[in-house]
Amino acid sequence: MTRPNFHRLRRHLAGWLLLVCTSPALAALSVEDLAERIGAGDPALGATKARAAGCMNCHGSGTASTSTPQLDGQLAGYTLAQIERFKAGQRSHPQIARDVSAPSITDAEDIAAWFASAAPMRGSGAAANADMARLFEKGDRSRDVIACVSCHGANGSGAISGSDSTPAIGGQSADYLRARLRSWRAGPQSGAPISVMNLITRALGDAEIDALSAWLSQLQPAP
Repeated sequence: MTRPNFHRLRRHLAGWLLLVCTSPALAALSVEDLAERIGAGDPALGATKARAAGCMNCHGSGTASTSTPQLDGQLAGYTLAQIERFKAGQRSHPQIARDVSAPSITDAEDIAAWFASAAPMRGSGAAANADMARLFEKGDRSRDVIACVSCHGANGSGAISGSDSTPAIGGQSADYLRARLRSWRAGPQSGAPISVMNLITRALGDAEIDALSAWLSQLQPAP
């Protein structure tokens, strides 16, 4: 685990206490875990910046969009890594490419911290699907498909390992998950290195991707 910066903790403590008081999901976390989850940004400032930039219009849990990812509860480190990928051209989306080109690093850190401080996205409860539950928990060695839980954590809550973060996917929009899985299966975007997700999804057919996306969208991860 990355050692927390206690100077930063003290600087943002007042804002964090406010967020913990208004977000019961975060109340059980230690200061160190909260710092690791939120990163270097100030979530109180991030709330103002995210609203001004219109981030909530597409990425907040209250949006009706199912084709864009919900970011409530997403780990800040992962969100920042994706912003860098868009800036580097390793991910492409016309609107996002324009949006991420303007904010400073500090602004991006604050906005990512705000989303990370929100209560995690939650589905309505996983529907019974033994095959998808087994694929998530055990993978499929015969096809070199590793267990989703090994990277994405229990109930798809995401995970932090040193400076790397794997995203929370439990409770995410099924439409978005389906589109991302099919995009990974098609191969890396221009300029992006091949990833483990490109390799894993090669083994998944359309029906399996549809079923897995629907099952993941019903999970209820904890922070």
